[in-house]
Amino acid sequence: MKKFKTLLLSGLILITPYAFAAPASDQQVQKLIEVMKINQLLQQTIQQIRPQLDQQAYTVVQNIVQHEKLNPQEQIVANELADQLYEQNKKSISWDKMQPIYQKIYKDIYTAEEVQAQIDFYSSQVGQSILAKSPVVAQESMKIINTQLMSTIQAAEKDFAQVNKKLDALKKAAENK
Repeated sequence: MKKFKTLLLSGLILITPYAFAAPASDQQVQKLIEVMKINQLLQQTIQQIRPQLDQQAYTVVQNIVQHEKLNPQEQIVANELADQLYEQNKKSISWDKMQPIYQKIYKDIYTAEEVQAQIDFYSSQVGQSILAKSPVVAQESMKIINTQLMSTIQAAEKDFAQVNKKLDALKKAAENK
């Protein structure tokens, strides 16, 4: 029984620092957000995804009109669609909307010690270099994701066309009864 108590006490001693870690303060999290330049990185990312939005809009119009090269009128529509997608993205992830979300996420997830460690790192030259490269990482990731999504959409269109034919056949069969 004594061994059990000793093990239990040892376990509690090891767990206690993690269970009672100080939560990050609003001021700490705000400092981290500033040091990480999240607002600027978010704005850069929005600007850098513009070419992908242009390509998406072009592909959408291309799929609708069913030919390889868009004529001038179709290109105008694709440009308008790209502009709308861009503006919608800017509104959806504006700093006014995103700042409280980042604030809550960082405060809920990280302890005061972890936030301070990040502040220390991102205040360093290496940390700032990594932050400066983050939009490029995001842009390259978006290219890959967009390519995958477009392939999925194109495959789904074919799959849905086959399913729609079967549904039409079922509908006609039901109407003939």
